[in-house]
Amino acid sequence: MTLIDLSGEIPDDPFAWLLDAWAEGRWTARDSAAEAVAGWDVQAVDVAGRPGWVLRRPAMPGEAVHGSGEAFLGPDLNGRSRLLINRETNGAAGVDLAYLNVPFIWSDSGWSLSIDTGAPVLMDLSDVYTVLVLDPHATFHTTMGSPAEILREHTARTGRAPTWPDWAYGVWMSRATYLSADEMAAVVADLRAADCPVDVIHVDAWMTGNVFRDFTTNWEVDRERFPVGWTDRLREAGARVSMWLNPFVHADTELAAGLHAHGLLLRMPDGSPATTCDRAYRNLVDFTNPAAVQWWQEQIVDLVASERPDALKLDFAEEVPPDAITHDGRPALLVRNSYATLYQQATVEALARQGRAAMPLFCRSGSTGAQVAPCHWVGDTPSTWDAMAGALAACLSLSASGFALVTHDAGGFYTAGTSHIPATLLDGGQAHYTADVEPELYVRWAQFAAFSPVTRFHGLGFREPTAYPQPWRDGAIAALRARRGIVGHLRRAHAQATETGLPVMRPMSLVTDDPQGRRAHGQYMLGDDLLVAPILQRGGHTRMWLPNGRWRPILGQPELSGDAGWVDVKCDPGSFPVFERVQPDP
Repeated sequence: MTLIDLSGEIPDDPFAWLLDAWAEGRWTARDSAAEAVAGWDVQAVDVAGRPGWVLRRPAMPGEAVHGSGEAFLGPDLNGRSRLLINRETNGAAGVDLAYLNVPFIWSDSGWSLSIDTGAPVLMDLSDVYTVLVLDPHATFHTTMGSPAEILREHTARTGRAPTWPDWAYGVWMSRATYLSADEMAAVVADLRAADCPVDVIHVDAWMTGNVFRDFTTNWEVDRERFPVGWTDRLREAGARVSMWLNPFVHADTELAAGLHAHGLLLRMPDGSPATTCDRAYRNLVDFTNPAAVQWWQEQIVDLVASERPDALKLDFAEEVPPDAITHDGRPALLVRNSYATLYQQATVEALARQGRAAMPLFCRSGSTGAQVAPCHWVGDTPSTWDAMAGALAACLSLSASGFALVTHDAGGFYTAGTSHIPATLLDGGQAHYTADVEPELYVRWAQFAAFSPVTRFHGLGFREPTAYPQPWRDGAIAALRARRGIVGHLRRAHAQATETGLPVMRPMSLVTDDPQGRRAHGQYMLGDDLLVAPILQRGGHTRMWLPNGRWRPILGQPELSGDAGWVDVKCDPGSFPVFERVQPDP
């Protein structure tokens, strides 16, 4: 039985030369002169025959640096190194691998640096900040101001997330994967019977073939499992429908051959179709080619017309081979990180032309500008306590990078040793799903999800609350019911994001000048008035930093008030540290 490889090991690394050069400081100056850009010394360099730039700036005592996209070791990057290369992480946790990297950082001392490039960027943020950019055509933007002012300027220049319908603030339920429309309908009915909210249900495996063997898109609906009108049936049951896509086509198909014949795929220098770094049978649509973009958009329009989904999940788009060639002749190294943004923006444009600009998109990878496809999640995290803490760190770091709507797989994506999907799953095999997440971890992750900008369950096992024992089942369902009461907060915060660039999930460094509060990295504000401190360890205990004022509990805690400072909170399975600011009487 062939299983999905979730070992966390990375295949032969096409960037090994870069990582070695970075570690050893091996680059040579192309121009001995260095220019100054708002506090940064900038010098043209060469790294193993590839031109780029090195920027340097001394660190300020006591400052904290934020941003860079999805940093699982964030959100304060001071003293760390980051390799901004979009990667398929293969479920790795606790290491500096990320699906979504953004060459944009800012300091609480009042400066920012944003780099216009789709190429890899490497950062050492220790005593002397050093940034290596492998793009001779990169441009640099700097800003001075408060964190809110910096984010306003950055998102005004690079784009802001549009608003979306109220139902998208509800509960998204998913599993890798539901196998038929009948199964999806049964899940919705089961959740409804338990009075568990479910507003959206997502399916990966709607196509013919086996998505867990191919990991590609063929656009062919499997009508035996998803008959005509299947999304209407689910909507009638009260659940909107989300469908999975990715930008890869299987190399051994007529589809791939036809696309290559018309020049719509990324190609290698010898003219052959390029394949992803991690799987040699996947070709990549070339989104730098207007004709390829038009073809993609036609497929989106046809899919939306025939299946009538309410949302789309735009997965993958990492692992672009650096030596491939784009339509305009550039090395694909220069679009390694921005490839996903091009894919998502092409989809946004197709929907807008059909009057579907408000359709929610749920995306994994990206870079600068991807925030216009409004929601991104932090990918395939293990179902462990440490990985939940990492997901929080990545969400906060992504929020600090200009992304208004961020989220995570509630429950974690997989539990090592227990969650396996056989490659024969859609060829008559069995899924062998179990409620594989530790129950206490499951409820704490469900509560964290309920008070995140977007609430979405997903993984290689049962993620529905009804699959878990008491009291954890009721604790999860209570949190999801409580989410119904905060939609107004979410709507207002989302509107602020479209107007100002301030994210919905706000790291404390964005909302307080208190030195201790700024470093309270285990909590966040959800909009202006909700304070959330996820429980990241067994036993229901957390320590949180409380801002001045009165704070009314949302889910089973006593009211808190007083001067700003640290407080200890203990929660039973049905309670959670989420508090609403009590406005003073006029």
